[in-house]
Amino acid sequence: MGTDLRDCQRPEDRDQGKVVGADGRSYVRRGTRAKRAVADDLMASGAPLVLDMWSTGQLEWFEGDAARATWAEVRPHVLSSPPTAKQLGRHAVWTAGIWENDEGGRLLYLTGSC
Repeated sequence: MGTDLRDCQRPEDRDQGKVVGADGRSYVRRGTRAKRAVADDLMASGAPLVLDMWSTGQLEWFEGDAARATWAEVRPHVLSSPPTAKQLGRHAVWTAGIWENDEGGRLLYLTGSC
């Protein structure tokens, strides 16, 4: 189980498209959607993982073994293009993005749709 980030968020960060991690740092999105191979490399490097499923209120942070296990579980459902109605009818799907803090630390941010 990950760390619930909902109570960590600051209103001023939300307005700027930032998320506050369990480490207390603000992260911003860098670039466009990331492909699974890029996300695999980031997870192998030990980066944290955030799952954001707006429809269920999930905003959860995972580190270490928990991040790698969660990534392995959701990886087959990560898409690099918008989901089709058929895909959404089967299970939750995710898009991946690389987010960075001011010190250059990176995390994998997955945005879910169901």
